[in-house]
Amino acid sequence: MAMLIMTVGLLGLLQSVGVAYEHNIRNRLREEAVLIAEEKMNDLRNNGGFNPVTTVTRVIGGVGKVFVVNKESLQMGTDSYRLKVAVRWTFKNVTALKHEIYTVKNR
Repeated sequence: MAMLIMTVGLLGLLQSVGVAYEHNIRNRLREEAVLIAEEKMNDLRNNGGFNPVTTVTRVIGGVGKVFVVNKESLQMGTDSYRLKVAVRWTFKNVTALKHEIYTVKNR
């Protein structure tokens, strides 16, 4: 009886380790997306010209993950633009994960 109770407890502990690992990977992917978005926004602000869709590959947890970067520039007035950088990635076949940042740039 004690072995049965111990086995059930260990299986529950093993399940919690898997859940914790999954949350850790999700957070690392989100942090990397934030870094990529900031990097691409700085490039966009400094260089002006841009390719609207690019991909960036980073190694997360020993596996290469692909981040898709979409950049937009919308003219708001005679000399100001709203710049947007959106970074998307997939995790467990879910592609709706994204991080967006915005800024305004004057000529």
